[in-house]
Amino acid sequence: MMGYVPTSFLRIRGPLFEQVALTLSVGILINYCLMLTGQPMTRVLGAGMLLGLCGVWMVYRDLKVGSATTVGQFKVPWFALCCIGYILIVYYLAIFSEPLLRWDARSIWFFQARMIWIEGALRQQSGWNHPSIEFSHPDYPKLVPAIAAQLAYLRGYWNEFIPKGSLFVMLVPLTLWIFSFRQKSASFVFLVLAFFFSLGVAWLSNGLMDGYLALYAGVALLSCGRYLSERRDTDLYAGVCALGIAANIKNEGLLFGLCLVIAFLIIGAAYADLNPVALAKSVRRDPRLVTVLVLSIAPTIVWTFYKSAWGLQNDLTDNPSAVWARLLNRLSDGFSLQYVLNYLTMRATSIWVVIGLLAVTAIFSARQRLTLHRGAIVAATASALYMCGLYVVYLSAPSLTFHLFTSATRTMATASVAIFVSMFFLLSALEVKT
Repeated sequence: MMGYVPTSFLRIRGPLFEQVALTLSVGILINYCLMLTGQPMTRVLGAGMLLGLCGVWMVYRDLKVGSATTVGQFKVPWFALCCIGYILIVYYLAIFSEPLLRWDARSIWFFQARMIWIEGALRQQSGWNHPSIEFSHPDYPKLVPAIAAQLAYLRGYWNEFIPKGSLFVMLVPLTLWIFSFRQKSASFVFLVLAFFFSLGVAWLSNGLMDGYLALYAGVALLSCGRYLSERRDTDLYAGVCALGIAANIKNEGLLFGLCLVIAFLIIGAAYADLNPVALAKSVRRDPRLVTVLVLSIAPTIVWTFYKSAWGLQNDLTDNPSAVWARLLNRLSDGFSLQYVLNYLTMRATSIWVVIGLLAVTAIFSARQRLTLHRGAIVAATASALYMCGLYVVYLSAPSLTFHLFTSATRTMATASVAIFVSMFFLLSALEVKT
């Protein structure tokens, strides 16, 4: 209940599932902020317990003093709850049915989690800048490793199963957020299938972070898209919060966040109510939005400071002059440009098929004289920008073939999910017309 302290969802309007997901996600960010203070996990968990008790008291107070209409707006959708329960049970069994097997899971994310657990805190003394662990990319964000370390601490020992509970913790808000878009329509069925089954169950159960990055990025697009059409404050809070979590899952989350902001600026140039000045005014007059914004941005700022202070470097950006030299060389070698584009769109993924389906849907919508949904435009723009960003990153990578072979399929998942979101908004608009 930590997340209820700054959100108090019973006091604001919005779908029940979205409100609960927002509360849980804000709690995740608060917990990560507490871990980034460098305090021992005993103190972090103690502070979290105190905040949780405050949240319980606030829920009781709001239920007691709230009017019948305020509390009564939340209806329990039993069928949706059964679907949520089914999805969570399937993934719970998948997550805990096997130990940590994949190399990235064992040697990066949960290796870092074990370092935090051994030290009892997230601080420099864990040895993040030691040359022997450079293989584990110690500059990566520590959101999921921090949760995994705390679960092992609560259990009292480390094994290859308990820390994977962090994956389930991250999955619960995701599922609730998706079902906040529920409606009796084919587009919602498409959304559920695209989010939870198009990538494969293993993407969310094997300990890699790419699936969670893609889905939290997708939730940010969904929430922002609904905000653009319905202008509900909770959607804006949810979009900011989901984007903040995505940025703290993997470094690619920062790239996606930048792409989403640019997409907003582009669409804001066409709509007066979405220009930066109007959005700044909404931030200034809404203290709850300021709180969510600060909690979403603060971990990234703190971790960026730690990386600089601790001397943590990334092999892709540790030498800017070499990065530019590789990029310029591959731009002019007559091979790399086409090779990387072909690999990203044809070999690593089938995103060219998804793009084709999106184009067909958009053309059909235009022929039906429908105004394209703002959320669809933002999602498609963010996906295109993100793919361009990845294209440049791979062109500047130290080993072009190695990085493409080992990561392109995973990193492109976020772009695919963004296109799915764009298609969802287009299909929803078509269903409304028919």
